[in-house]
Amino acid sequence: MGETERQGKRGSWGNFILILIGIVMLAVISVGIVVVPKYGKLFKEYRKYSSELKESRSELAEAEKENKKLLADRDALQALDGDVQSMQAETFKYAAELEAAVKNGSSSKKICYITLDDGPYYRGKKFLDIFNKYDVKATFFLTTANGDTLPDKGDETASSMYNEYLKYGHTIGNHTYSHNYSAGGVYSSADSFMKSIRKQDKFTEKATGGYKPVIVRFPGGSGTAGSVLGDITEDLKKEGDGWIDWTVDSSDSWGTDNTSPKIIMKQIKEAAKEQKIMVILFHEWSENSEKAMPQVIEYLDKQGYIFLPLFYDSVMVEK
Repeated sequence: MGETERQGKRGSWGNFILILIGIVMLAVISVGIVVVPKYGKLFKEYRKYSSELKESRSELAEAEKENKKLLADRDALQALDGDVQSMQAETFKYAAELEAAVKNGSSSKKICYITLDDGPYYRGKKFLDIFNKYDVKATFFLTTANGDTLPDKGDETASSMYNEYLKYGHTIGNHTYSHNYSAGGVYSSADSFMKSIRKQDKFTEKATGGYKPVIVRFPGGSGTAGSVLGDITEDLKKEGDGWIDWTVDSSDSWGTDNTSPKIIMKQIKEAAKEQKIMVILFHEWSENSEKAMPQVIEYLDKQGYIFLPLFYDSVMVEK
């Protein structure tokens, strides 16, 4: 084979190799154009979801941590609730002994039960502030006549107030669910009255996490029940509920022209002349009662009255 021939063959192989390299490079470029963007997008999505997964795991860890804290708080509250109930039982035991001593004349002390009807109202917070200032315990007879709203501050729920009364050591009583004592209302029959009582019980238990009132106040007073009073009181007795009216009407519901803080004080002073154990009727919505309350407490304190929350075994509670 001549030199020229060999050079021709080498040239052909060289061209072939160049062509082959070109084809390979073209294939690589094609793969790059088609595959790299595809898997590059997948890689970005993988990184995104990986980051979200990491964040979710972090949030889960925080949630588990918060849940443990909530469980610990729940256990602490349950323990505290047990302590409160124990202290309340002791208080009521002392109150019963004091009542007996006052009635038989062996104690010079007197007892005042401040009661407020028709709540919850936002004004109830102001009464609570007054009672806290003077270390006074009272009784709130609550109804759901206004639904789960505070009539004087409609952007807050009524149920949010229930534990406010309890945490300061006050008693919650049942004032029926509807407070409707017009024709066809709660006094249309004993059954109608008891249904309203049980419905209010359920609302109270839900709002407080289990507190059940055991003292009832009749809307308008027991005299408003008319001919069904006997049947109602029998049904209350069967259900283990007591009921109570009042011995002093503060006058706060007599209308704007017939009451004032001054008239309220007059009513209280007259009653204090004779009553060793008094149950005063106030209303939670009353501005006059709010204004008079500090003076009422200071006056009765000087007269030797001790302020107590009502309890089932009180001699003042009908059973």
